[in-house]
Amino acid sequence: MPVIELLWCDGTWAGRGGSPASEALRRSLNPSVKFTYVSYPGMFGPATGAHHMSAAESIEAGARTMAAAVHASRYPAIVGGYSQGAMVAYKFAREILPKRPELDVRAVAAMGNPHEPLHRGARGGIADRLTLPRKLLSVWAPGDPIADIHKDAPLRSAWDVAEFMSVRDQASALRWLDSIADAVTDGPSEWWRRPDFIASLIAARDYVWGTQHTTDYARHGHATRLARMIERAA
Repeated sequence: MPVIELLWCDGTWAGRGGSPASEALRRSLNPSVKFTYVSYPGMFGPATGAHHMSAAESIEAGARTMAAAVHASRYPAIVGGYSQGAMVAYKFAREILPKRPELDVRAVAAMGNPHEPLHRGARGGIADRLTLPRKLLSVWAPGDPIADIHKDAPLRSAWDVAEFMSVRDQASALRWLDSIADAVTDGPSEWWRRPDFIASLIAARDYVWGTQHTTDYARHGHATRLARMIERAA
């Protein structure tokens, strides 16, 4: 009998759910937690398809859908997600939840979290480290280029640009160009002189070809570890 509902957004390319990492989490949970996928676009500009919305727009749409799912739930909720889905949970928790005191949200859960707090010295998520109004339950796989990257890696600057990458229409193209002007202050020649440039290249390679951000969460037990954390929070 469930006592809490985990409302979960999957990662890029899996807006309706079903990635190996998220499925490993779903299978690992005991019956006290009702697992529900929250559908959202899961897009990342041209990287996921012609005329797709940007990641920032996808995340914003997901946060609105998450709010509706929490409102409709018959149980206290934990909101969470994998990869881009974790960013949806963060946006909901930071920007919507404080304005909706009637929503019963106990924690935020994340796997492959772009906002992962610093750990192992100077490593963490590729995006900004953000505070939350609820407890964070989070796991990361060693070497995950999204959740376990050096804090000064140039790839983190590239993320600031890519988040708004969408050129499906003129307005989106202008927003994308504005984001480049705002986010990138060092030219490519400066990046070559930064000590972690090679680490960024390795991280980019691992995102495309590696398993650290994908099947490692199922294969090495990280999803199961998160399941136990969620059950204890219930």
